[in-house]
Amino acid sequence: MRVPLPIILCALAAPVSTSLRAQETHFMSSHQTAAQSDADTEIRAIIHAQEAAWNRHDATAWASAFTPEAEFINLAGTPFSGRAAVEGITTRIFTTFFRLSRDTVTVQNVVLVTPDVAVAQYVHAVSGYTALPKGITASEPGADGKGVLLTRMTYVLHRTGAHTWSIVHGQNTAILPPMELPKG
Repeated sequence: MRVPLPIILCALAAPVSTSLRAQETHFMSSHQTAAQSDADTEIRAIIHAQEAAWNRHDATAWASAFTPEAEFINLAGTPFSGRAAVEGITTRIFTTFFRLSRDTVTVQNVVLVTPDVAVAQYVHAVSGYTALPKGITASEPGADGKGVLLTRMTYVLHRTGAHTWSIVHGQNTAILPPMELPKG
């Protein structure tokens, strides 16, 4: 099934709010096949397994879905090559400023590009952090007084077996508070 570009663009522009879990969406047409539905379910399971790994602060489990040669760009724009590098930076953040953090993810969409390639996009809502990287600010107020950091993660995944999806590329982008535009 080919998803028309306007549908993809609308899905990518979906709004973010504090009730993210309620916004989790499933883009399924009446023509969706069982294989497409299985892919959607399997990819969402990977993302939710990462959420659970984050909340255990288990960097090995969080990075396990990445291929050994995967590319990842973190929310500060720093690129990392390979699962080992992704696990390394995740270990670092889990032992420093995100050591007490909690994550809630909301899958915005999973688009099957081909039977073996998919793009998934979801939002992290991270709270309980002790600090944020320089230049990154809380996206919205939080109950702890520090705020909630929202980020939009985009993954490109490849199917390597009947029910085996792996992340080949990921990019995490901070969702900053609304900006005031300069006058003039």
